[in-house]
Amino acid sequence: MKKLIVILMALLVAVVACDSDTANQATEQSASKTEVVVQEVDAVADNEESLLTPADLSDEESEKMYQIIFDYNKCMMIGRLDANQAGQSVQQAADAIMASCENHMESLKDHLLANKVNKSLVIGMTKKMRSRAARKLMTQGMNQMAAQAAAVVNAEEAKAKQATENVTSE
Repeated sequence: MKKLIVILMALLVAVVACDSDTANQATEQSASKTEVVVQEVDAVADNEESLLTPADLSDEESEKMYQIIFDYNKCMMIGRLDANQAGQSVQQAADAIMASCENHMESLKDHLLANKVNKSLVIGMTKKMRSRAARKLMTQGMNQMAAQAAAVVNAEEAKAKQATENVTSE
């Protein structure tokens, strides 16, 4: 009976020791896997672009961004007034205005990139602002040309009507 108890105790100790070694190996493996995962996450984080948007900027930086946009819109408005006085074609005027205000777009782009805003968002935002401004300039220019043409037609009709009234009254 003593031999049986000794054998059972030896088996129990062997099983516990075996489980302990397996647990230690599992712990070491999970620790090394965790370390590898952490290294991979760090590597991915270094390679990823920023996830910041213009809405994430501080109040000061947002105010500066809005000031740059305001200056851009002001430049566009002044350029349009100057182009109307110069008497250029709509396309030439739009090109000149867009070129003269390009420095504002570049400063907006630089400001946002300096504040670590996502590069794709910055590029998309500036492209969208440029295309909207160009469409608006062309639309306003074409509407102005149409209004001038209508005014010329109305003036000619009024002149013709007055001429026929003068002939009939004589």
